[in-house]
Amino acid sequence: MLINSPRKKIFILGSPGVGKTTLVEYLSNFIRTHLAEFKISGFITKEIREGKERKGFKIKVLNSEEEYLLAIKKNFMNFEENKNRPSVGKYVVMIENLEKVVNFLEKVKGKEEFFIIDEIGKMEILSKRFCNFIETLLNSDIHLLATVGKGENPFLKKVKNFEPAYLCEVTKENRDFLKKRLKLEFLRKGKLITIEGIDGAGKTTFAKALYEKLKEKGINCIFSCEPTFGPFGKKIKEILIKGENSSQELRALFLKDRMWHVENIIIPALEEGKWVILDRYYLSTLAYQGSQGLPLKELLVENETIAPIPDLIIYLDLPLEIAFERIETRKKKLSFFEKKEFLKNVKKNYAGFLGLFHYLIIDATKAVEENVRYALEFLNSKFKGPLS
Repeated sequence: MLINSPRKKIFILGSPGVGKTTLVEYLSNFIRTHLAEFKISGFITKEIREGKERKGFKIKVLNSEEEYLLAIKKNFMNFEENKNRPSVGKYVVMIENLEKVVNFLEKVKGKEEFFIIDEIGKMEILSKRFCNFIETLLNSDIHLLATVGKGENPFLKKVKNFEPAYLCEVTKENRDFLKKRLKLEFLRKGKLITIEGIDGAGKTTFAKALYEKLKEKGINCIFSCEPTFGPFGKKIKEILIKGENSSQELRALFLKDRMWHVENIIIPALEEGKWVILDRYYLSTLAYQGSQGLPLKELLVENETIAPIPDLIIYLDLPLEIAFERIETRKKKLSFFEKKEFLKNVKKNYAGFLGLFHYLIIDATKAVEENVRYALEFLNSKFKGPLS
């Protein structure tokens, strides 16, 4: 999960009015209540309204009674007194007030801090000092939860393209689901272990063997796989059996299948304290659909918006030559996804994404029993002895 993962930054994306601030406030309160080891610092941007009309924005500093005017609509102010101030659309921006907040936050910055920044947007980035502060946070080990505004400004693009970050896209349709789903990135009772690798690596055999051994050790766990046996998973399997290759259709179906999987199996199991052992997860989507030419960054964002981050990825590493020997012994005809050049790209994609997660690489040429023993030793060490 995010709180223990190599990624320490989470950026909430979405159009104005979809509920980004509401979601961040909810998560901020959850972190404050359940993660006592962190001290929450930062700010929330609130609307200022006069009747039904929005007249501006104010900054509410967390853990403080301090509030500052950030921006006000031009028709609500004395234009002559403020004509030299910068503006964004209909709003005049009070940069000096934002910089007062930055000054306060710079003084409290420390490793135990969990920063909440709502938001990094067109108004805020008018301040060079604010941008420098955000850069400092990005290049530190400090946890950061921030909303990021839309726009093609180079600094906003730089923030959204910060590779170690986790990005989540909020919509009106998914904002209630995300409250439940994102809590699991800060606190979860169970563990999510996913088994990945190219075709022929022996993922299903290994995953089932690991699951059985964990049960023997007294771990409350379940086994599942993707595509699932749900309604959308069945449709995916039918398409793959027929050898059809519609990348966009599969992309949509995999997302629907993953959403079904997360809502009906993964989240309930993690909330109950169970370990979930998965034969394939969204890393397979990134590796395989990315090799079909679909944009990797888009695939990552849309899948991680839906799917909880694994506690551990076990990657079964297998040379391509051996993979093809195994594939050819079980099938007369290779599918599109099993051809040599394609699997070469799949393997490259896996290598590119593994660093975003906690992962264990296992030599898939070794016996299953040996690899399961090795995995159990690693799990026992990583999770401080639950298998003893």
